[in-house]
Amino acid sequence: MAGIALLMIGAILVFAVTGSVSGVDLHAVGIIFMVAGVALLLLQLVMRGRPRPKRWSARSRQDAIDEAAAGQGRQGVPDDHEG
Repeated sequence: MAGIALLMIGAILVFAVTGSVSGVDLHAVGIIFMVAGVALLLLQLVMRGRPRPKRWSARSRQDAIDEAAAGQGRQGVPDDHEG
């Protein structure tokens, strides 16, 4: 929705504001906002069509310890910290 907001603010600055601010060209700022708004809208459309990346879950060290304690882990292979 930020794209729509930028587009609207830019249009207001370009077409409706007749005043001026010293050192700032409101017409140019409005055009920049409008271009940025259109770019954001296009980016949102492109990203909406892409499938979401799959979430990979990593096993935690605690999971491996729990499996080893239950007898499902590596058997006969000593751990690095055991002597």
